[in-house]
Amino acid sequence: MLVNYLKNIPIFSHLKDPQLKEIAARCRIVRFKKSDVIFHKTDPSTDLYIVNSGKLKAVLIDDEGAEMVLAEFGKGAFFGELSLLDGKGRSASIVADADAELAVLNKDVFFDLLYKDPKIAVELITTLVERLRKADDMIESLAFLEVSERLIRTLLEGATTERGNEAGYVKIAKLTHKDISARIGSSREAVSKCMKMLTAKGIIKEGKDSLLIAQDATDRLRVDDRG
Repeated sequence: MLVNYLKNIPIFSHLKDPQLKEIAARCRIVRFKKSDVIFHKTDPSTDLYIVNSGKLKAVLIDDEGAEMVLAEFGKGAFFGELSLLDGKGRSASIVADADAELAVLNKDVFFDLLYKDPKIAVELITTLVERLRKADDMIESLAFLEVSERLIRTLLEGATTERGNEAGYVKIAKLTHKDISARIGSSREAVSKCMKMLTAKGIIKEGKDSLLIAQDATDRLRVDDRG
């Protein structure tokens, strides 16, 4: 079963079944409940984690317990590559957003695989570059966008391809204002104020279990602001 998961992970997708079976045999499986902490920021661990099932988030947490979500990981994703490569403490805490099963690769095992197949390093670099670009986008958003614009961008990025019941809208799973504030780097109060404003403008429509957001939400917001 683990071999099938490994096939869908970019850094291993080019490998043949015998190689994937070797990797699977050298992984250990761990399971976590929702809200469990896999590791804390600055922890001295260096393992690579592969998500077999569930959902996790990388977060920074301040002294008062407020969170900033840096990234989210679902089935087929991996995390922990920074400490794996440089041996330093973890750069963020990882928390389970749902019950999760993870495959764990020891640093020595991973480097043994790397030396046997350098293409793994190329794929790993590609993933690191993608994540760096996302980090740049987040920094740009925090530096230059208003809370309402960051909120809209985050909701649209999380929207499914499923159309809403109304033309011109897409559906997204309903998030608490706390969850949204953690994703956009703002306070819950500011998020609540923006949600009320966007709902009043018809840009967002709240249902029982989901939100509808206009596909052209950013353009509509800018038009309203100029008006």
